[in-house]
Amino acid sequence: MINFIDISKTFTMKKQQTNALDHVSLQVRAGDIFGVIGFSGAGKSTLLRMVNGLETPTGGRIEVDGQDINTLSFSELRQVRKRIGMIFQQFNLLNSKTVYDNIAIPLRLNRVGEKEIRARVSELLEFVGLSDKVNAYPNQLSGGQKQRVGIARALATNPSILLCDEATSALDPETTDSILRLLEKINRELKITILIVTHEIHVIQRICNKVAVMEHGRVIEWGSVLDVFSNPQQEITKKFVQTVIADKIPDSIVQKLQGDRRNYKILRLQFLGENVRDNVLYRINKDFDVETNILFASVNELQQTVLGIFVIQVIGESPEIERVMDYIRNQQLSWQEVMI
Repeated sequence: MINFIDISKTFTMKKQQTNALDHVSLQVRAGDIFGVIGFSGAGKSTLLRMVNGLETPTGGRIEVDGQDINTLSFSELRQVRKRIGMIFQQFNLLNSKTVYDNIAIPLRLNRVGEKEIRARVSELLEFVGLSDKVNAYPNQLSGGQKQRVGIARALATNPSILLCDEATSALDPETTDSILRLLEKINRELKITILIVTHEIHVIQRICNKVAVMEHGRVIEWGSVLDVFSNPQQEITKKFVQTVIADKIPDSIVQKLQGDRRNYKILRLQFLGENVRDNVLYRINKDFDVETNILFASVNELQQTVLGIFVIQVIGESPEIERVMDYIRNQQLSWQEVMI
């Protein structure tokens, strides 16, 4: 549905050039909730704004539903933009207009009749849970309510794509979760493809099925959320993922281990999906002449799949520990030895 093909973008200010995007290629398929994550200056918002033509590439091209949008005439681009809604970090509501009038703006710009506007605004307010705020002004609303109005406005023209530019960054955690639930509902019930840029890894974990990690204008890692979160390759990706899926042995335990004179190895085991229910640790303790200590454990759900991480100390004679490691290999688990 959205295809970024070798996209580059260079800004020139006061004779200084800045490469905001450096040969980025990505594909967002219909039905995705695709997240792009990176720190400030990574280029993610610039990439997002390419989709509706708010930014144009220095090199490469962007295809939306097979159309290269940078070759379109103004009137053709205007038609494409009707299919693309956008919500913003700071809501971008008109404080002098009521909730009703803010949502009606894109409909009036498209010369929709007032009777149809009333019906559409009423439908959208019910969908986002703000039917009682129709005549309120933005300064009478909470941050979460303002974002719901922004979402309703973005949905007014029945788009097939919704762009979210740091849509939850200005919200508290509880309100963020409610907005993320609404975005899931939009994707599920309205069949709208969502492209969201954020620096909050919780957002990616919570609703996205695909993710791209950006740094200095480049995509350094991308794939399904399950694949990237369960096996991050790049250091920046590991740092992001570790904030929501911890797998580090606490320092106090490391200190104790360093004083342990017994013969042991430390193993990090990763369980995915059905493997989580296999009682591997029970079999190790029952069938092998070793002692095990669980040093760290976490269980998380990603896209309806359970990801479990266990760091264990296996204590015993070296040949028996090797037998344990052979057993783990035969279980086809992802694992590695941890050095401290």
